[in-house]
Amino acid sequence: MKKQNIIIIGVVAFVLAVAVGYAIFSETLTISGTATAEGNFDVQFTSVGTPTCVGFSQTCDANTLTQISEDKNTLNITVNKLEYPGAYVEIPVTVTNVGSIPAILTTIEETGLTTDPSVKVSYTGLNELKNQQVAQNGTQNFKVKVEWDQDSEQSSSEVQFSIKLNYKQIEAQ
Repeated sequence: MKKQNIIIIGVVAFVLAVAVGYAIFSETLTISGTATAEGNFDVQFTSVGTPTCVGFSQTCDANTLTQISEDKNTLNITVNKLEYPGAYVEIPVTVTNVGSIPAILTTIEETGLTTDPSVKVSYTGLNELKNQQVAQNGTQNFKVKVEWDQDSEQSSSEVQFSIKLNYKQIEAQ
């Protein structure tokens, strides 16, 4: 019986020693915190420069030929009848990233463009801007040209259309 008591006391002492040793060498580490990501994604048409008009007898100014939409995401262009084949109106445009998130131009949407084959719309400098980053307060400049086809035998009519540039957020590396 004495031997059994000694064994029980030994086991209890061993368990207590292990428990005390574990308690001495263990710690609890608690970490708490909050992470917030905030940003504003906003690329807008901000200005239209002085147009170049050749063979266009109407008023040749930005206010007559263009209108930036209220949300500043669409540029509306109206060019009344051009005078002769080869006549054109070229309009310089500036787009600004007024948001806080860098952006990249992905696509160009034209809507309302007539199917008049005698009038062509082209862009100078816009394709070069695709896939280029526009930082906060950064700008991009390009030109929109509305031209009566040089080889056309049809008369031109009024051209009205809208341009919307689609941007996307730059993805993290």
